[in-house]
Amino acid sequence: LLLDKTGTITLGNRQAVELIPVGNVNIRELAELTQLASLADETPEGRSIMALVKEKYGLRGRTVGPAEGKGMKFLPFSAQTRMSGVDVNGLQIRKGAADVIISDVEKNGNRVPRELNDVINRIARSGGTPLVVARNHQAAGVVHLKDIVKGGIRERFAQLKRMGIRTVMITGDNPVTAAAI
Repeated sequence: LLLDKTGTITLGNRQAVELIPVGNVNIRELAELTQLASLADETPEGRSIMALVKEKYGLRGRTVGPAEGKGMKFLPFSAQTRMSGVDVNGLQIRKGAADVIISDVEKNGNRVPRELNDVINRIARSGGTPLVVARNHQAAGVVHLKDIVKGGIRERFAQLKRMGIRTVMITGDNPVTAAAI
């Protein structure tokens, strides 16, 4: 039996629970960059990021009206790019899957801080999803998205196994996160 992870095995509404800056970026900078990258992100994850930066880091919600929005070019999230972001006032801010953002950083001749991989692995091993935030092709930090496994799912899988049915989880998450779930 093939089962999709998100919404079947887990509740499917991953929540942003933490921002972790890397390199010489401070938490306030990362919160501001993450908020800007999430302004046009209508996914549940994007909305949870906006709630996190407001509640935990004290950043007020922003609305993008015609005057402010003229200087902003939004890159909407897509399954193909696996990232989203914004170009504003000479800044290019991107938020997305760790491998995609790391590839972009390296492709543009920048080094990935060693601590970035440590943070990504720690989040993935806990069953969370790490989203990397970059400013001008340099890693700034990580958003920790937490996904909740549905109650009773382990018992249901055990019951299927007793019936001779093997269950297989299908996911687009990175392999470490998938293994933890």
